[in-house]
Amino acid sequence: MTVHTLSNPHLRMRVSSQGACLLGLEDSEGRPLLRETDSTAPWHPGQSALFPMLPLANRVAGNGFELWGEQHRLPESEVDPAFFLHGEGWLYPWQLVALTTSSVTLQLSRRNDPFHYLAEIDYRLHERSLVVRISLTHLGEAPCQYGAGFHPFFWRDEETQVRFLASGVWQEGGDHLPTSWSSALPPWLDFRQWQRPAGWLNHCYGGWQGQAEIDHPARQQRLKISSDGAFLMLYQPDEKCGFVCLEPQSHAANAHHMAGHPGLRLLTRGDRMSIGMTIRYEKEE
Repeated sequence: MTVHTLSNPHLRMRVSSQGACLLGLEDSEGRPLLRETDSTAPWHPGQSALFPMLPLANRVAGNGFELWGEQHRLPESEVDPAFFLHGEGWLYPWQLVALTTSSVTLQLSRRNDPFHYLAEIDYRLHERSLVVRISLTHLGEAPCQYGAGFHPFFWRDEETQVRFLASGVWQEGGDHLPTSWSSALPPWLDFRQWQRPAGWLNHCYGGWQGQAEIDHPARQQRLKISSDGAFLMLYQPDEKCGFVCLEPQSHAANAHHMAGHPGLRLLTRGDRMSIGMTIRYEKEE
């Protein structure tokens, strides 16, 4: 794989051609904002600092869906025997399209029924922000449903706090799939006020405001995440793992089996969808 190292006076990042993954994002003092990855050791995209999710995010029950009365089987995944987990974009090599000292654009073309698409991802550093956008163009003859998202692993310590607004949550159930919708947020899942994420978390929030914050009191540092995605996954294995994931998505987890397919985009040949995310860091005085 090829690793592109990009920087500006405030940030430094490493982007891999394998999976279009981010291997690291640091501030000007060399402190990691996302978890660090050693690309010189045996490595898998799931161990990255950030990877793209496409042509869907998360999991789909039964690894298939129905559209206009016709059943569609999702592709098999090399990383999960039961699900087309986070799609496939993070598992394949991407091609370089454009490169500067502070930005890179990569492209991936895939045909894997029922999907046939051209994907593009653009990473760029702008002042104290990382700005990233995924675009998907459908190339197939028959229409197909698409989605996308970002899976960043934010650095955290025992004092790290999180805050964001959402109107409700689908809590995780069996096979890591969401249960029914609830607008009543349990205290441990209510992040309207600052709270330290605790224990196993793997839940999908809807009605998300598109803004989230991560506060690091020991560093006097705060990260602000913004996205045009309307759904946010919150994930961490436990509070000692060294990271917490706040994952902006274009659609709800398992949206293929929900009424109205919330957030999925039905694309005909030549149609295009995109989703963006910005991570901005600020020093607290």
